[in-house]
Amino acid sequence: MSNEDTTDNKVVYDTADKFINIANELSQDDNSGTVGSALRLAAARYSAFESTLLTKELAKDRDKMIEMFLKDFRQLLSHNIDLYAEHQKK
Repeated sequence: MSNEDTTDNKVVYDTADKFINIANELSQDDNSGTVGSALRLAAARYSAFESTLLTKELAKDRDKMIEMFLKDFRQLLSHNIDLYAEHQKK
């Protein structure tokens, strides 16, 4: 892993932590799952916007964009569930 990759990962994790901190704050008053649903909705809406930055032909590339984001999310979710499962064993 190059130094640039490490720096980029740190920025990504630091930015994600900001969103998680806000979600944790909102969850203090609501543990119904609304915060998680809202966070996923926000991610979907922002990912749709991000798609417009990646292609000039969104209608044509729609399925390709969806698959790209789903693949990324699936990997991230799988990794984080594994981490929580290990933590839960302790």
